[in-house]
Amino acid sequence: MEIRSLREVNERLQRDSEELRDLCCFLDDDRQKGRKLAREWQRFGRYTASVMRQEVAAYQGKLRGLDIRQQDLLRDNLQLKELCLYLDQERNRRTCPNCGGSLLDSRRDDGDGSSSSATNQESPLPPSVEDGRPIAIEEAIHRHRTVINEQVLRYIRNLERRIQVLEMEQGQSPVEDTNDNRQGERRYALPFQGLANGSSSSDLEPYLGVARPEAVVHAMKVLEVREQLDKTTDSEPEFEELAEGEKALVREMCNIVWRKLEDGPT
Repeated sequence: MEIRSLREVNERLQRDSEELRDLCCFLDDDRQKGRKLAREWQRFGRYTASVMRQEVAAYQGKLRGLDIRQQDLLRDNLQLKELCLYLDQERNRRTCPNCGGSLLDSRRDDGDGSSSSATNQESPLPPSVEDGRPIAIEEAIHRHRTVINEQVLRYIRNLERRIQVLEMEQGQSPVEDTNDNRQGERRYALPFQGLANGSSSSDLEPYLGVARPEAVVHAMKVLEVREQLDKTTDSEPEFEELAEGEKALVREMCNIVWRKLEDGPT
């Protein structure tokens, strides 16, 4: 009896032991799966964090670029406003060359209501605009003059290279007789003699293979008109009918064109 009872207890304990072993194996498998899932989530979290950091850095760079661009646009807008106000004041202070009165007194046609009378009083400028306006105007004029000076310098250098090529061709050509030499000198010196004699710039363009800037062409035309006006006398027939007021008007128009050329390349 005792042996049978002990055998039954032993069998029951063995069954319990097998059940506990199966439960331990199941829990161990579950633990392995949980560890693997935790590693995957950790890897995914690191990747997501790196992507978010890159996106945040990219957006911060874009925001900085937009901020810098906005500051530049605001500064350019302020300079343009100050320049417009300055030009408006210069236009209002300009005097008529014929009557000597202010051009501010002349009235404009109201038309469809888009324009108003020129005699309206303008609001005074704030002190900050008055203080910063000369600096902005000087900077704008300096930039435009720098562009014109670079074009003129480039044009002069092209002329120098052209002169050197002509001199080399003249030196390498065979000398046949004195008449040929004189003709060659007359041929190569023709553009510069014409320039010294006061010929127009359009007459010299066939002799020069260098493209001159548009601003230089306009400036030379203005200088030619001004020189012709200064050289005219009352005895010349084509300028007999010009009165002093008309000459003053032509000079004023030349000055306006010259100022426009200095303000910016056209």
